[in-house]
Amino acid sequence: MFHQEQVLPTQVRAVVGTSGFCSGHTGPHRQGLEHGNTLQGALSAGAAQRTVGDTSSAETTNQLIQTLQLPMRKECGTMGKSIIVETNHFALDLSRVQNNIIIHYDVTLEPSFPQRMLRAAMEEFRLKHYPKRFPAFDGKKNLYSSGDLPFGREMCDHIALCDNESGKERKFKITIKYASQADLQSLVQYTASGASLLPPQKAIQAVDIILRNVSAFRFVQAGRSFFSPPKGRVVELGDGVEMWHGFFQSAILGWKPFVNIDVAHKGFPSARNVVDLILEVCKLRREDLQKELSIQQKEDFLNYIRGLKIDYMLPDVPTSKRTYKVNNITKSPVEQFFELDDHKWISVAEYFAYEKKVILSYPHLPCLHVGSVNRLKPIYVPAELCTVTRGQVTIRKLNETQISNMIKNTTTSTDIRKQKIQEALRSVRFNDDPCMKEFGLSVSDRFEKVEARVLEAPQLQYNVEVGKKNVVNPMKGVWRPLTFLSTNKLSHWIILNLNKYTKEDEMRRFGVEMQNVGRTLGMDIAPPPPPKSMQPPTKNTHQLMEFFKTVKTEVQLVVVVIPDRGDCYAKVKKVAELNVGLLTQCVKGRTMSRLNPAVCSNILLKINSKLNGINHTFASVSRPPCLFRPVMIVGADVTHPSPDQLSIPSVAAVTASHDPKAFKYNIQIRLQPPKAEIIEDLENIMRQQLLFFYRHTSACKPERIIFFRDGVSDGQFAQVLKSEVLAIRRACFSMSQEYEPKVTFLVVQKRHHTRFFPRSEDADGRYKNVPPGTVVDRKITHPTEVDFYLVSHSSIQGVSRPTKYHLLWNDDDDIMTENEIEKIAYYLCHMFSRCTRSVSYPAPTYYAHLAAKRARVYLEGENIKLSNLQSQQHICAALKEIVSDHPMFFV
Repeated sequence: MFHQEQVLPTQVRAVVGTSGFCSGHTGPHRQGLEHGNTLQGALSAGAAQRTVGDTSSAETTNQLIQTLQLPMRKECGTMGKSIIVETNHFALDLSRVQNNIIIHYDVTLEPSFPQRMLRAAMEEFRLKHYPKRFPAFDGKKNLYSSGDLPFGREMCDHIALCDNESGKERKFKITIKYASQADLQSLVQYTASGASLLPPQKAIQAVDIILRNVSAFRFVQAGRSFFSPPKGRVVELGDGVEMWHGFFQSAILGWKPFVNIDVAHKGFPSARNVVDLILEVCKLRREDLQKELSIQQKEDFLNYIRGLKIDYMLPDVPTSKRTYKVNNITKSPVEQFFELDDHKWISVAEYFAYEKKVILSYPHLPCLHVGSVNRLKPIYVPAELCTVTRGQVTIRKLNETQISNMIKNTTTSTDIRKQKIQEALRSVRFNDDPCMKEFGLSVSDRFEKVEARVLEAPQLQYNVEVGKKNVVNPMKGVWRPLTFLSTNKLSHWIILNLNKYTKEDEMRRFGVEMQNVGRTLGMDIAPPPPPKSMQPPTKNTHQLMEFFKTVKTEVQLVVVVIPDRGDCYAKVKKVAELNVGLLTQCVKGRTMSRLNPAVCSNILLKINSKLNGINHTFASVSRPPCLFRPVMIVGADVTHPSPDQLSIPSVAAVTASHDPKAFKYNIQIRLQPPKAEIIEDLENIMRQQLLFFYRHTSACKPERIIFFRDGVSDGQFAQVLKSEVLAIRRACFSMSQEYEPKVTFLVVQKRHHTRFFPRSEDADGRYKNVPPGTVVDRKITHPTEVDFYLVSHSSIQGVSRPTKYHLLWNDDDDIMTENEIEKIAYYLCHMFSRCTRSVSYPAPTYYAHLAAKRARVYLEGENIKLSNLQSQQHICAALKEIVSDHPMFFV
């Protein structure tokens, strides 16, 4: 059980009351308050008569909480070996700023489309009314200038431009109104003292738009990144998509202002003739184009072409060129008829033959329905006369093949990536831009040098066997497994083959290899019976369900061999976990054909976890102090559907440990409205997790909760703090009015572009990355709050992406110091059950990703009613016997 060692009490680091914060800064951090003024004390005082489980006073609680301030840094971490790294943060120089006041104008353009022409319209407006001034425009509605522009508080005028796509003239009515002002000097003051409770958001936004204004005129913008057409060889990613190179840029605040520059890559629709794209997308040969496409081929083509712009042009007639958006595909030119002005009906093929003198080469391919959908007479154009317009920014997700090809073509070492970043910086030419000069801003061309530390990896304990080593020291983030710490005998199991290419002798060899490798890992595995085979399930999963029901009482586990492609995995998991209550381990056919001891070892890492075994834990010398008392470690994430998936909900997943070794986790899953980032049912989720912990630890309550929250952006910190931290508190309070565990709440972020470049003597591996355990908590981090970057893994491909941690709440900064938080974050990266290498973020967060991914599997093919998600929760609820008997079934 947990070691009974005394822990020091501490104070809550937030203030509750109606008058804001009760104390200001004392040195670099705020003082805590006495217990009577803690958050939990306020909850108790405000709801003294509540019964256990009652959460009716949530509104009262929210009224009590006026402002919650993030913990502030007492001192930076000190553990580990010191090294110097360079980072892709470039100092933003404000020393030459003449006019500290930035004027913000609100811009209205009528019409507000097409958006691609708005910058050009504003540039014409500038040349006409203030040609010697160079304000920054965000491309939508915000304009920033250094001091007042030469008109009063408002100006309105009309601008006419030629639309290059349609060849027509477009007129815009532009109105500019004074909105507000920002002080650039506030950036300097904030980073110097941290005295302001909130960063100068207006100034940050203004600077970011000024920097973005420089790039927007010369590059194709996609979000925060900018791209230019490929020069020389075009990298085709497959299925009608080509890769463009570009760069990411963003203004950020560390201990001083910086510009973050990184390389970027994105898939763009290939600018090729539509017929060639049909060949590629539909996997056809040229001779196949003389007949009509099948229903499936039409669907594949439509999924690709719908919503894209195409350039239509008659052969050798450049003046006929027009650009249209594709609404749909229709019948072939010989079958698609339309009405002429004289009310005669004619086929598209006949029209082009007689009116345009063009004989179509592929009259059986679908026509494209283009132009306005509201047009009385729709426009149909033959596919062969169309080319996909170059440089279109889409929000579509790449498929597996495209992602694989992109990785192959973008994987580089740190020195090559550094060189590409320098090239990107030179191509932008920030310091030559008249807008930058007018504001007095300049960007350094030197990578910022930062002091870093390399933390020592934890020693990991395996099972004790006489005369054998039971502790391993990870080297460069990797180690060899020893005998599992604890196992359960796999005495009854069976192999089910759903892959027609897997041979019976391969499955028999798999059974023997599993037994052999199991012995080396200390896991007793009985020989399986002869494998069973059946056709992979299609829409009807009845045969699979009957098989699972038949063997449920006879076996502990079914190993299912599945095809390398398709939705077989989803069907297996849904039937086994939602309908039958059976533990399964899926193995792809290609894995079965490449079988070796290392592959079997990796499979057994997962199987042992599913059977409630423990692979490894921290050796006693490496056990973090916070784990010597009952502690629950939690990982949480909310995953969202892609922008084009309009009928799919978001998924909130929360995993929590329930054993003293911090190895075993269980999951809670909830469906949420699309794009809802806050975990809406967190109070009930945490209550269920606390009850699970209580039952599985012999009636023990965690004295501390360490919460790792993924998927939250900086702008959502306040919302998460007020909603989710309070939900955790209410869940604890519902267990008992006296129950007040210490809470440490960290946000885990991977969606950033910070990279580290080590000196040659510190470089690790073929890609020359910083070594695992590298932590940076100064200079490029927040000037006063507790945040740090940690590279916890050894990169398999390319440049390591550090994980950023930001502390939002800490009840116990005497025990949970920055050193301790950095250490526990790094150590937990060694506790992921599925591999014997440290991963890029803590195991509980990784498990939250896996849990959300499993929920996505459950949702495949389901018709979800977004209007009543509460009634749909059962769709992603695994059967109780799976959840209670095998909590780690999801790994």
